[in-house]
Amino acid sequence: MPHTMVIAVPPDELAQLDALVQEQQTAETRWQAGAEQDADMLRLRGPELRAARARIRAERDLLRENGTHRVSRLRALGPALRAELDQRGLLREWDPIPEGAQRAGQTLGGTGPHSGTGLTARLCVSLTDTLWTPLHRGVYWTNEPYVHALEVWKDRWGPGPAVGRPAAPAEALAERARLAAHITTTGDIVRIALTHTVSGRRDR
Repeated sequence: MPHTMVIAVPPDELAQLDALVQEQQTAETRWQAGAEQDADMLRLRGPELRAARARIRAERDLLRENGTHRVSRLRALGPALRAELDQRGLLREWDPIPEGAQRAGQTLGGTGPHSGTGLTARLCVSLTDTLWTPLHRGVYWTNEPYVHALEVWKDRWGPGPAVGRPAAPAEALAERARLAAHITTTGDIVRIALTHTVSGRRDR
């Protein structure tokens, strides 16, 4: 089941991603034309034609799966996103997120989905379960102790100056900043994967 995400990203990186996908689609079209020519498809009829088409489809699907043809945003981003999840230790089994819990990626102290300098473009991408589940659950559970500490902080000091409650001292504000720095959003991880993906394209 695909899980659609909309992430705020730099517009130049989104444009480079889409250019990469377009290049890959063109390359696949050329490959398929060559494969059909090699199979002499115009000469084939009936069962032979159906068998040749099935073989070429299977080869095309294999080239997509192994990353040779990255013909969609997901296929272009997937390898870098998987590598980033692996590097963070998130590619493992996680307990489900508790019912009614705050959504991962919009946690207390995080930047939220639509903020950040220069993040004026919107990347819409549908992730497979194999990427979505470790991303979504991993972010939630690794953030959980820091989110809890931030909630305790808020209970003590409030979201800001309040009537009858003293303003938080500098040490308390520094502690809040330290806790918030540990918060990672799902968008943070996808943006890192996007940067790695388009950097690889520029370096070719």
